Amino acid sequence: MKKLMSAVILITAVVLQGADYAELNKEAAAAAKAKDFAAAEAKYTEAMKAAANSVQKSQAILGKYQALRSQKKWKESEDFMTEAVEDEMLKPEQIRHLLNIFAASYLWTNRFEFGLSLLQQAQNQQCPKTSNAYYNTYYYMATIYLRKKQPQAAIEALSEVMKVKGVHPANLYTGSMTIGSAYEKLGKKEEALKCYQQALNYGKQVKYKFDYSPAQKAIDRLSK
Repeated sequence: MKKLMSAVILITAVVLQGADYAELNKEAAAAAKAKDFAAAEAKYTEAMKAAANSVQKSQAILGKYQALRSQKKWKESEDFMTEAVEDEMLKPEQIRHLLNIFAASYLWTNRFEFGLSLLQQAQNQQCPKTSNAYYNTYYYMATIYLRKKQPQAAIEALSEVMKVKGVHPANLYTGSMTIGSAYEKLGKKEEALKCYQQALNYGKQVKYKFDYSPAQKAIDRLSK
């Protein structure tokens, strides 16, 4: 009887915790939408404490990170995320997702090397190869390699993930466009043209509204 009561109490606590998280997350999102980022930061902090699983925890972490950056608290946001990705509740796939987003913050800054180091960490976090988290790690790496004027490294970063069966066509589109750009920088026009044609084909396979006109423009430009 005591074991049954304990189980009931535990289940009730988990349900209440989930309800608290949902309400806090909703309030945080509403504050962010209203551009009250200080209030959003506070609510996401509470939501982190109320999270019952890895997905909820990662959502609250991401929300707080974005709220901090929206307040231009650059150092605080960096310190927060650096610690947050070490949270024991998080599973590898959520850690990888957070590291990808963390790294993406530095893609177009003079700290892109730091972003690359985060992506190298993300590689060690296992997740389904067809997931966005898996693809984005290598897509962002390729983007940084292009910034570093290392087009061959960009091609190599994306080549393996492009072979994975089941990758979303939108990802295959951006991957093909990136590889095509890398080949152009290497002066390999035919290889670039082939990639842009593949990108066009993938773009047409996306079921939702999707702009694949850059692929067609690249094809027209190289076909002259």
